[in-house]
Amino acid sequence: MEEYLIYAIVYTEIDDEIGPTPIIWEPSDLSEDILIHIGIKSITLLTAEQGYIPESIVVIPFPSIGLKGIIKYLQYGDEERRGGVGQAAITLLFSEVDDLIFYKGMEEFESVFDEIAQNVIKIEETKQGKEHVLKEVKKLREDIKEILNDLRIKEVKQQSAEAFPEKDIEEKGKINLVYKVIVCGDPMVGKTSTILRFTESAFDRKYIPSIGINVSDKVINIKNANIQLILWDIAGQSKFQTMRSAFYKGARGVLLIFDLTNPKSFENLKKWHEDIKKHLDIEEKLVGFILGNKSDKVEQRQVSFAEAKKLADELNLEYYEISALTGSNVNKVFYNVAESLSEKHL
Repeated sequence: MEEYLIYAIVYTEIDDEIGPTPIIWEPSDLSEDILIHIGIKSITLLTAEQGYIPESIVVIPFPSIGLKGIIKYLQYGDEERRGGVGQAAITLLFSEVDDLIFYKGMEEFESVFDEIAQNVIKIEETKQGKEHVLKEVKKLREDIKEILNDLRIKEVKQQSAEAFPEKDIEEKGKINLVYKVIVCGDPMVGKTSTILRFTESAFDRKYIPSIGINVSDKVINIKNANIQLILWDIAGQSKFQTMRSAFYKGARGVLLIFDLTNPKSFENLKKWHEDIKKHLDIEEKLVGFILGNKSDKVEQRQVSFAEAKKLADELNLEYYEISALTGSNVNKVFYNVAESLSEKHL
């Protein structure tokens, strides 16, 4: 399975005369159009930052080809280059369908990319030849495959060891209550990573690529009742706007997520709320929460607690601040959702 999760790896250099140039790629049969697209976009961030080289790996989307890329930038000494410096990028490509899986392994990937980058820098500075870079690219692919396999095995073991695994629930009787919860917000605010933090189910979920929806679920126990939350992670991209309304239907709960470091994502919450109310027709009050994600980024914060709480009160929603990165408040929010939804039935 892990073999098919990695679409390709591309090594791109900045040529002083012609700009971004893909030098090495694996597999070897990638089309020229894809290589050019990947090469240009992978390097764009580097050139836009005017010489600043990000130390950590970064993830950028390639929406026109349905892929995302994990990128490691590197810089090395080269007297033959302008300014005596060479710049390059290692881009690992994967399908946007599988973003949950790759986000789950990001911490483990960091050290692997660092090691490969250091090896490539040494190869470039000592002029060992591109065949040695190719060996490193192939090694990166194998190392990432091994991490993905370990993550999958770990997830399976964790699910089987939960306090209320599916098998135990069936033996105890059945799932008592089932609720659909829609998770909405602008792109890149952390919807997917928040759900992943709660469900721990990157490999076991359903994705509907034509409409941009991830569907995950988790069963939790509230007051001796087994409650299944079906979580619909609804894409924020405008290209899915005409389809979204149909997938609000049947929802009993809603999570509106914004990025505390991105004021625009906060401003757009009202539009999301209006869109949901317009297309969702239920007799009972909709259980809803506004979640301010990335509470760990204290210095980059641009939306205050008071602002967010005021909006939540206006919309008759509850407000929590969370961090999908550290897990702060994430489980608490979902348990509160389950409690609020089930309080009339337990």
